[in-house]
Amino acid sequence: MSLFGALFSGVSGLQSQGSAMGAIADNVTNINTVGYKGTSVNFRTLVTSQASTTQYSPGGVQSSPRQGIDIQGLLQATKSSTDVGINGKGFFVTNAVAEARSEDLFTYTRAGSFKVDQEGYLQNVGGSYMQGWPLTFFDGTTSAKQVPVGLDTFMKAYTRENGDKVIINDNIIDNTNLQPINLQTIGGTASPTTNLNVGANLPANTLVAGSERINSLIFDSLGNPHNITLSFIKTNANVWRTSIEQPAQSAVGVQRTQQNEVHFAQGRLDVDDVSTGTITGTISMNANGQAINIFLDPNAADDATYTAPGDVNMTVNTTGRTMSQLLDLISTSLNGALTDANMFGAAPTPPGTWARRVSGENGITFDQASSANAMTFSASITDAAGKQLVYQNAAAGYTVPVLDANFGWYNLATNSLRQSSITFSGDGTPLTFFGRDASTAPSPQHKVELIWANGAENMVIGNQKSPEISVFLGNYNTADGLTQLAGDYQLNYLQQNGAKFGNFSGVSIGQDGIVSALFDNGVTRPVFMIPLASFTNPNGLQALSGNQFIATDFSGSPTLREAGNAGAGMINAAALEASTVDLGTEFTRMITTQRAYSSAAKIITTADDMLAELLSIKR
Repeated sequence: MSLFGALFSGVSGLQSQGSAMGAIADNVTNINTVGYKGTSVNFRTLVTSQASTTQYSPGGVQSSPRQGIDIQGLLQATKSSTDVGINGKGFFVTNAVAEARSEDLFTYTRAGSFKVDQEGYLQNVGGSYMQGWPLTFFDGTTSAKQVPVGLDTFMKAYTRENGDKVIINDNIIDNTNLQPINLQTIGGTASPTTNLNVGANLPANTLVAGSERINSLIFDSLGNPHNITLSFIKTNANVWRTSIEQPAQSAVGVQRTQQNEVHFAQGRLDVDDVSTGTITGTISMNANGQAINIFLDPNAADDATYTAPGDVNMTVNTTGRTMSQLLDLISTSLNGALTDANMFGAAPTPPGTWARRVSGENGITFDQASSANAMTFSASITDAAGKQLVYQNAAAGYTVPVLDANFGWYNLATNSLRQSSITFSGDGTPLTFFGRDASTAPSPQHKVELIWANGAENMVIGNQKSPEISVFLGNYNTADGLTQLAGDYQLNYLQQNGAKFGNFSGVSIGQDGIVSALFDNGVTRPVFMIPLASFTNPNGLQALSGNQFIATDFSGSPTLREAGNAGAGMINAAALEASTVDLGTEFTRMITTQRAYSSAAKIITTADDMLAELLSIKR
């Protein structure tokens, strides 16, 4: 009957308004919960089909909670570098445990209040651990997703404990392609130099054979600082030749063109001048097909003796001489013995001398002048105490590659420049680099390779840990690097990356989600990338404790995106997303809900009174 229907309709009102009050209570109590999304309760009618046009059968009301998960909260600044807030769409991917397991459940959250736990992992106040893509230096793997950062290129990949390299598929959410970040394992770093950018004016009025030098600080993979010099010699009007002067402790230095031809090559032998007693040893070489043996002997009859032409066997008396003095004697004797007749055929050596004592340093450099024979050298020199005076690995021998037959800088047969390094246009901008212009070599960058004798990783093409140095001297027909204009020589800029060893000191997080480790040597190295998960219907997510969600059939499957791409929001470091709850709105809803609840209760009491009247008829 309608009276009983009115009772049940009133009950449905109590239930619905009670549900609304519950949502209001949650909203108000979570007003300071980071990333909390307020819930509103809508109502829908519950209609009973009418059996008669003259009688009304009441139905009632049903509550319909709606989560406002897609609503953006205000971003509030904090003092912690590991606090992150999302400005736009997307969710952080988290996991309940730090170490990946096959049964792990990935969750999604906007609560970016991450702190470092006792094991070094980033964990938010809900107890979940941040997941993302580890970054390593790009090693040329074609299947790896490249991530350019500044002058360097990284890739989404990591190495397992067993040494296996994992290339990340950034479309998949599992414990192979997503990893937690652990700040405790970052440790220290030393970054080798991989890029060198130079901008300078080479004076147009420089006479032929005039030169300029540019010194640059570089770092090897061990963090040792070194000085490398780029030399520029004018060989004709608007034509300059460039070569390198390799740093100490580097055994071989190679200057390659844009197409990897050997343009210039040099070998270097460095020794320690601090010795005890008499020095003995041997230096063995083969230069341009000429065998050379230098014997350091305290009992030699003469200061320096040799036989030539033919193989050169030189004996140097070491009695009373320091290593530095012996190097002076050796370099002078080599250039005196190996003349154009017995060493280089009918042509003299390249400009200057082929074996040069390094000014101010205990070393000798050997310039490669051949396009037919590689130069090799090795040395074993000890003092009376048995101390090895040659830098480690020197006894194993080194090879200086031959110059390219067409693009090497020196033509032995004609005693002339084979290929210029740089030619300038009439407007003072570079026209060609190493004989190529923009139509034949789109990239003007050339490369410098260094083989180290101090135990550092060799800077060579293909080395993942320490690649070659890419040298940028400017673009074709553009005054953004080297120029040849009237006036004095002027260095406009000199930029290089790399740094000495530094200890981990903190992290910074960019808007693109890249987590960079900061070191006390000034180095910033990307180590991690935070992805954002997007859903077709984020309001269909299922809420869990800890202000996190899981995907459902109503939300759709998550899609991982880099921050700022394909509609994903930006990540703001040192900021947190505030709760979307508005206290004034909630209190207003509380008043209306309370009144509605009281009204529903009044329906029940009124219907009860009417039933009581009905029952009193029988009495």
